[in-house]
Amino acid sequence: MWKYFEIENGKEQVYTHNPLLIISLSTSNPQYILLYSQARELGSYLLRKQKFDKIASFYSSSLPPAIQITEKGTLELSGVSFFHRFNGKRDIVLLSGHSSPMGDEYEFSDELLAFAQRIGVRDMVSIGARWSEEPTPPLEMPKVIGFSSDEDGVEELKALGVEIQKEESAYFFANTVVGLAQKYSMRGFKLSVNHGEPRPHPKSIMSFLGVLSKMMREDIDLSDLQSSSQELEKAIRSAGYDTSSALTPGSMPQQQGDIYR
Repeated sequence: MWKYFEIENGKEQVYTHNPLLIISLSTSNPQYILLYSQARELGSYLLRKQKFDKIASFYSSSLPPAIQITEKGTLELSGVSFFHRFNGKRDIVLLSGHSSPMGDEYEFSDELLAFAQRIGVRDMVSIGARWSEEPTPPLEMPKVIGFSSDEDGVEELKALGVEIQKEESAYFFANTVVGLAQKYSMRGFKLSVNHGEPRPHPKSIMSFLGVLSKMMREDIDLSDLQSSSQELEKAIRSAGYDTSSALTPGSMPQQQGDIYR
């Protein structure tokens, strides 16, 4: 795996206010991008609504082979970036960017978690969507489900109102990075929603932020998401969606294959 870390100002800083790492990367696979873009949207929303400073960028051959062409006709490599803010109570480190890795996911996770460990992170939460054989109805507020790397973490999620995910497999980067957290002296959490809401997923992002705001120990402005949700509801209803004909439990056949992102 080719890799390159770029540290802002050339120096890593150690954070001491119980830093929380939020990993908010989504797949760029065209087959799944519309269903599973919630994490990317969440990262973008936090960067728009709050003051973060970029502290590092990471480039890797495990990311999609793409470049970004600027307005001036020059190019930038597509990568992922770490951002930091201190909210007066806790250091928040956000990992956001172009895409989750398309291969070498353990090696990619190793680079990210090793960096996070060096800057003092002890808690990390990965954001993503979870496949459900019965999609969440598009007008319904998705519930947040999740798991943790240890039993104390599970109890913490329960106290936050998260439904605990049990007895199933969980695939790909958003999940495996949580599985590696303890190897880097971190407690790992995964937060998911079942797909079903059309993109841009405002209800899903509000559900995530309802839990994350408690973990971050700060209130987050949801007004833009609320407006977007109302507009999306109108569009869905005007398209002829009938809530009375929505899928009933057990009415959708189980799918198999490449379904977790």
